[in-house]
Amino acid sequence: MKKIIILIISILTSSAFGQKKTENSRPVSEQDTIIKVVNVIKYKGKKEPAYYLNGELINQSILKFIDPNKIENLKVEKGNIEIGNTQYDGKITIETKNNYKPNLISLNDLRKKYTEVDENSVLFQINNDVIDGDYSKYVIDKNYLLKLTINKLENRNLTLIKLISKSEENIKKSNEIIIR
Repeated sequence: MKKIIILIISILTSSAFGQKKTENSRPVSEQDTIIKVVNVIKYKGKKEPAYYLNGELINQSILKFIDPNKIENLKVEKGNIEIGNTQYDGKITIETKNNYKPNLISLNDLRKKYTEVDENSVLFQINNDVIDGDYSKYVIDKNYLLKLTINKLENRNLTLIKLISKSEENIKKSNEIIIR
């Protein structure tokens, strides 16, 4: 009985909240659209954990650019840890499979190797995410790099370097044939 009453009430109230198109409604025009502006503010007060890859202390950036299929073991330790006068909030240890050796390179070294662009006029984008960090400390695994695109924006004196990882989604997109 309780279920029937709830069902009847929900049917009766759903029509009150539903939207109906009436003869008097006007079509949406370009002037009606409102742009949603989102300001990204990064909070710098939070302590990060220390990241170790095969026993070597590395930057957390490797998490965005390492093949998850090559990870053998991941261990998380909680608590405050001090390493070289730097306080960390825990420790994350990543061990890769025995036959896999990551080929780590910083974004700055990648820039130097593939471009002649000045350090101050470059912007990196990894898998559609703009990188806001120290390019000399931000590391990637070159083995997991699918594509590197260098786009020189002459009007802005800026070079955009786009990196695409070998994720399953990116590999699938790269194999698509687009007919125009």
